[in-house]
Amino acid sequence: MAANNIRVLFDNRGKDLVIPIEQTWDFQGQQQAVEEYEAQVVAEILNKDQDFEVNRFVHKEYDPNKSSINYDFYFWSSTTNPGVYTNSYLPRFTPNQIYYYTGPFVKSFWKLDFYTTPQNRDQQAYITIILPTQQGLFQQTLLNNTTNVTIRKPSYSLDYIGDKEGFFLYWLKKRNFLDINTFYMTAKFFDGSTGEFTKFMNQPQNTLANPTDFPGEEYFYYKVDLDYIYQTYEVFSYPNIVRSGTVSNPIKWYEYVNP
Repeated sequence: MAANNIRVLFDNRGKDLVIPIEQTWDFQGQQQAVEEYEAQVVAEILNKDQDFEVNRFVHKEYDPNKSSINYDFYFWSSTTNPGVYTNSYLPRFTPNQIYYYTGPFVKSFWKLDFYTTPQNRDQQAYITIILPTQQGLFQQTLLNNTTNVTIRKPSYSLDYIGDKEGFFLYWLKKRNFLDINTFYMTAKFFDGSTGEFTKFMNQPQNTLANPTDFPGEEYFYYKVDLDYIYQTYEVFSYPNIVRSGTVSNPIKWYEYVNP
């Protein structure tokens, strides 16, 4: 190609020979670019522009000296006709499994997820709380049909003392990154004997006009409001907003039986 031809002229006078060939080095300035990228990553980690420090929110008091948050979970029992919801692990586990804390029972847990919206197509989960089966209140039952024993039941009263796990919510201290103060809570049960999750509803499924066809956003959530000023949270039924989680009105979850 003519563009690559170089013409060199000589005369009798001594002079330096200059060949006009452009030289571009790919690695020129690479070290500087690496250093700039390192500085950018360090700045993001140190949160110079955003504050990702979390704060601890506690359940807001509802009576003098009462701040516990209370949950009752109901499994569907088909041992009777018609079937009933019961606040007990016995529809899922034997008295021996619960009393002796066997592997399937101990590996089971409740999973509470906090979403930004009850609409499935737009929601994102930001907070998750795990409630172990080894925690909670007690009930009486017969062991081997002969001995009266005390076993755990899926009823929780969480507070500063006693059962603490699941009482606190940890969320961003400042709102300059995510300005969110309302969440929508769902509940699932992980069964250690089957390795499967079961969804729970905020209403008994057998009381609905159509137990197999209903708007999910109205029956699978509780509303949770954070108060940044006092660092507290409150739980309300949804969609009708009634304060829940108190001793007199605990948060109630009912097993969803998939038709």
